[in-house]
Amino acid sequence: MGTGQGRRLAPEEVDFRTIVRPGDMVVWTPGAGEPVSLIERLLDQRHEIGPFRIFLGGSYSGVVRPEHADVVRLFGLGGIGANRALCRAGVMDVVPCAYSELPWLLTEGPLAADVVLAGAALPDETGRLGFGAACGYVAAPLATARTVVVEVNARAPRTRSRAGFSRADVVVEVDRPLVAQPAGAPDEIEARIAARVAELIPDGATVQLGVGKLPGAVLGALRGHRNLGLHTGIVGDEAIALIEAGVITNALKPELPGISVTGSLLGTEALYRFADGRRDLSMEPVEFTHAHKVLAALPRFTAINSALEVDLTGQVGAELVDGAFVGAVGGQGDFVRGALASEGGRSIIALPSRTRRGEPRIVAALASGTVTTPRADADLVVTEHGVAELRGQPIAERARRLIAIAHPDDREALERQALEGLAGIARPLGAAVR
Repeated sequence: MGTGQGRRLAPEEVDFRTIVRPGDMVVWTPGAGEPVSLIERLLDQRHEIGPFRIFLGGSYSGVVRPEHADVVRLFGLGGIGANRALCRAGVMDVVPCAYSELPWLLTEGPLAADVVLAGAALPDETGRLGFGAACGYVAAPLATARTVVVEVNARAPRTRSRAGFSRADVVVEVDRPLVAQPAGAPDEIEARIAARVAELIPDGATVQLGVGKLPGAVLGALRGHRNLGLHTGIVGDEAIALIEAGVITNALKPELPGISVTGSLLGTEALYRFADGRRDLSMEPVEFTHAHKVLAALPRFTAINSALEVDLTGQVGAELVDGAFVGAVGGQGDFVRGALASEGGRSIIALPSRTRRGEPRIVAALASGTVTTPRADADLVVTEHGVAELRGQPIAERARRLIAIAHPDDREALERQALEGLAGIARPLGAAVR
């Protein structure tokens, strides 16, 4: 769809008082695709609009701040990126939700979007707008919202997608840098974890992983692999080297062979320029990136996810620290179950054995009390001290294997806590944990 099919305005000409009604739900493109100029304009006019609602997925721009909750009611997935500040301030209503459920939630569910603010790239040679740096969940409410306002950013990469804009009621054109999120260099512990993870991934596997220092380190450790596929919800700069080196070829994927699939990009300007115009990278909606049927059909699909803590039964906590949201349910459950359903697939949870403050991350019981991935879906857990294979193992054996990869200084206490805390559900526990 070309920009001519929508009413064209400058950002400062958009009057959200005539677009957003009191009580409306406003949704926008997440991550690097955030339409920042439109968001700033909307928030500037919030008092004149009256109370309305906003849904935030992964947000990194920091444009939405706690003081905006004086008029706006904020909903979101949790403490992803800049949303942590909103959670700490107590102004975000967190909606526990698997990423695959977002199309329903934002079209038919309790948070159905009335107004969508969509980030986009310049039209391609056919005049069709592209999703630019992110698609994710925004494609679904484009078709059902009352009004769609599109911010076309001249600096957004022109990425291919099988999905497209169903309409653009208002179009603004901007030329501004995209949200940048450099991963940073991994430390020694993260590099050791990455090396262990890489050993678990066979040639020809299709991998999923997020962004950040540890996922970036894993990608760096895969440089000796061959014929890998990439199917993920988000991808950072570290994938560039593997694609350019021919490590990621996607040659063995049954659907979209030869093409890396992601729901969004999040990195630096180098990543956005690399993605611009590429025919071997596809920006797809959550209905494809997180669909169980799609994931299960991928050869040796290997899901690599992180955690804040793992308990001795294999339960994963990836959402709260000290009672505050610093993460979210997100796509972890979708990818874990997809990997377990894939022929030859594996699910890997990778984390350091201790926090930076020296607190254990392999624990007898989740301190948060919140389970992100249940013990029934446990497969492989990796720390810098080793690999614990949990799938199909009874609880007592799981405890023994997890204690073996905990920090050495934590193992004695964990053995004691296991004997005391798990005795009622894991017999004979005493022999198993020693």
